[in-house]
Amino acid sequence: MSENVSSAHSIKSAEETEGPDAQTAPSAAAKQKRGLRAISLPGWIGLGALAGIVAGLLFGERMSIVAPLGSAYAMMLQIAVYPYLLCSLLYGLGQLTPERAKRLFRASWGTYLFMWVVTLASIWILARAIPPTPLPSVLTADSQRTEVEFFNLLIPANLFEALGRNYVPAVVVFAIIYGIAIQKIERKSALFEVLQVVQGASITIWKWVVLFAPIGVFALFANMAGTIELARISGLALYVGLSLIGGLFIAFVILPAALAAIAPVSHREILRELRPAFVLAAVTTLSVAALPFVQQAAERITARAGCPDNEERADLIKATLSLSYVLAQLGNYFTYLLMFYASYHYQVRYTPAEQLLLPFWTVLSGLGSPTATVDGVVFVGQWLRLPSSILDLFLATWTVTRYPQVILSVMGFGFANILIPLIYFGKIELRPRRVVSAAALYVILFGAVVAVGTALRPQLLPRADDPLMAKTLDPRLVHNVEVKVYHDGKDTEALPASTDRYPALAAIQSSGVLRVGYNPNVIPFCYWNENGDLVGFDVAFAYRLASDLHVRLELIPYEWQNFTQELINRRFDLAIGGLYQTADRVFALTVSDSYYQSPVALIVRSTRAKQFLSRGKITAMSPLRIAVLDNPVLVPMTHYVFPNATLRVVANYDVLPEIADEIDGAIWSLQQAGSWARVHPGFTAVALADMGGPVMLAYLMGPGDIALGRYVDQWLALKATSGFKAAQLDYWINGNPRPDPRPRWNLLDAVLQAWRGPRRADEVIE
Repeated sequence: MSENVSSAHSIKSAEETEGPDAQTAPSAAAKQKRGLRAISLPGWIGLGALAGIVAGLLFGERMSIVAPLGSAYAMMLQIAVYPYLLCSLLYGLGQLTPERAKRLFRASWGTYLFMWVVTLASIWILARAIPPTPLPSVLTADSQRTEVEFFNLLIPANLFEALGRNYVPAVVVFAIIYGIAIQKIERKSALFEVLQVVQGASITIWKWVVLFAPIGVFALFANMAGTIELARISGLALYVGLSLIGGLFIAFVILPAALAAIAPVSHREILRELRPAFVLAAVTTLSVAALPFVQQAAERITARAGCPDNEERADLIKATLSLSYVLAQLGNYFTYLLMFYASYHYQVRYTPAEQLLLPFWTVLSGLGSPTATVDGVVFVGQWLRLPSSILDLFLATWTVTRYPQVILSVMGFGFANILIPLIYFGKIELRPRRVVSAAALYVILFGAVVAVGTALRPQLLPRADDPLMAKTLDPRLVHNVEVKVYHDGKDTEALPASTDRYPALAAIQSSGVLRVGYNPNVIPFCYWNENGDLVGFDVAFAYRLASDLHVRLELIPYEWQNFTQELINRRFDLAIGGLYQTADRVFALTVSDSYYQSPVALIVRSTRAKQFLSRGKITAMSPLRIAVLDNPVLVPMTHYVFPNATLRVVANYDVLPEIADEIDGAIWSLQQAGSWARVHPGFTAVALADMGGPVMLAYLMGPGDIALGRYVDQWLALKATSGFKAAQLDYWINGNPRPDPRPRWNLLDAVLQAWRGPRRADEVIE
């Protein structure tokens, strides 16, 4: 019964899909086909992908209208993944006798280990092109490890929860345990019939869905080509390039060459047999869609190699196919390369123990489908104490890197399903010349990639010198505001200290001028950039406030020692620049709601950073020397936090490199200290673990300016809900590039613009 059902599925699959036989040995009837009928399904899929790219380039973001169609197609392909996975593992392992299972284990463990080692070693070599991790500019206390999450990922305490949360490894462990247990059960033929029916139904569903592949692939590629922002991956060009080249080299060169060196099959023959599987997986970006083609290729190659054509071989290939879908997803392991890049990108140095365990966790978190890598990135990132934005870093490039990922996984399936039966039946023959050639090719190719990647670092990596100094205000924001920037106190001597400007809100509206006081030494809230322009998070808010009030903007400098008196004297209406919300200021001035919170930190030498993670350890230092800004809030706060410290009051922290040997650290908020450290290599902002609540930043106004204070509070709330605040946080605080407001380039708009003439470059913000 088992053999008949298996044969029926194989024959039907070969007839209903345009498999390798349809391309390598076409029948006489197939030779008589002409025109569109002669195009195979992979050919139609390729045409759909090409048409999608052309449509995306032609119509640009308009093609996002087909995105739901592409998403629906991808989701339909995933409908049968778990039923197929569970039934395949249960049937593939359960139908084996314990003796066969032991033979399969002996024949397969070395194969999987070899693939893992080759892939991870190749990635480690590729990572040599990534610069060494610099000393961190920001350091916080180590977060708790999340071993419990890994146990949830690996141990199927609740199968349904594992299925719902896409914990593929836990599902696999469940199926393997039950598959081995079923081997001991005598009456199981009825169960196997059910499992085969579900497995066959899963394959049938895939074949139905694949018939719509040209349309679905057209939608996927059209949306990708029309909407992907190249600027989003420009800073990740080195990582993307290494992923593309490394994945394709391993898939098309290294693994086929290694297989050809020990098996009675040539390099070219391997690629030819697996070509339909590569095509279908690449255009659908789903490795599971290639499994029927991989099975057919393995059956033909093992048959030509002399493996017996019997039920044992069929059962062996089915069991291997099921296991390889879980254990040979080699493309998933490129998260290992991502973690190397993340170490450099986030300036997080891994401990020796973490570096040794990282390959192990990479393999475990990469088990299962390519979508499992999303969870894998989150888990491994948490374990390495990386920021949560590691997932955004991964997803920003996945549109491109998922193609070599699935192609390499398909090669992993093919490698396992060809080599394991050959080992099982004793058909392996070592060819020393091919072994030497494969090893030499490996060294040459990856050595060249690392050499070229290292040489291109300056062009491929984002600029590392003063990134904050290159930031600018949004041109759309600047265009909407008439502004005058005063650079020093002499420029403002003629400004009236007006009692007639009370109340402030009415005076602003009647005069048509909003006067904002600033201090330019508070990166990233208010500072001069490399072009000499006043920029920063708070400056952007000042421009937007003037725009919303429909008034002109005047930016007036102040010193820390006298800005409170200048607010009282109405020298300006509003003070910005990372100002802290304190009880004294609330009592003496009008203080807005807090718009940002940041913990207290110390700026210290990077080589000593780990000594300053705890306030208790710091206060135990003797002598303790702390630099502090000449600020009416910071000085008393430092006295309170470090009562035994000797304070050195400075006008601004630009002098820290000169006095670094004379102090232990300088106190500031973490955000301000971290931004300062990023543009001063060799220094690190250390967040104190036991400092209590964060400092609250707010905008300050003159005493009694109740109307202006209420307006600013409501206005800040509106900016938080409208997305303006989130955009400024993303740009000034999180360091992400500003999205380009212009539509993605496309040929249609380019032609229309050339016909209509140039358009205005400026646009009204929001």
